[in-house]
Formats: sequence, C-alpha cells, structure tokens
Amino acid sequence: MRKTTSRETMPDELAIAIALVWGHLNAGQMEDAAQLARGCLGIWPQEKRLAVMAAYAAVELGEPLDAQTVSLLNEAGCEEWARLVIRRAEERTR
Repeated sequence: MRKTTSRETMPDELAIAIALVWGHLNAGQMEDAAQLARGCLGIWPQEKRLAVMAAYAAVELGEPLDAQTVSLLNEAGCEEWARLVIRRAEERTR
C-alpha cells in the first residue's frame, strides 16, 4: 500500500487570492499585484506567501525594503524568494 503525504489545506478563497497575485506578477503587473496582495493581507495578515509576493511587487515598483519586511522574508521559509527580493531591492538602490 502506498503511503500518501498530507498536503497543507487552505480555504479556496486564499488559494484563489494567491493565484491572482501570482498571475499579476507573472504578467508584469506589479502595481496590481502589490495592491491586491496588500488587500489580501488585510484578510489573511499571517499569510507569508502573500507577504512575500507583496514585498516582491513593492520592490519592483521601487519601494525600499524596511527591516520588518527583510525579517519577514528571512522567516517565510522560502530562501530563494527572500534572496530574490533582497537582490532586486539592492539592484534598484544602485
């Protein structure tokens, strides 16, 4: 018998929100992605995936990273995203 792994479950609305923000990011619609992610964080303030995507969109719009956001990026559990966002922020400040 094959053992199945349990996947993290999330409300359908949250999954849709994450997918919509991701779609805006992929389409290069950073302003829309940032606005949507910030709105969604008002509903799900502890959702790290939304926070990381919001930080990425903000950096792409030229907003600086504050210490709280850098801390969140480092604690989000996705080292690759954290490095990407921090690198993009550094590139934008040069």
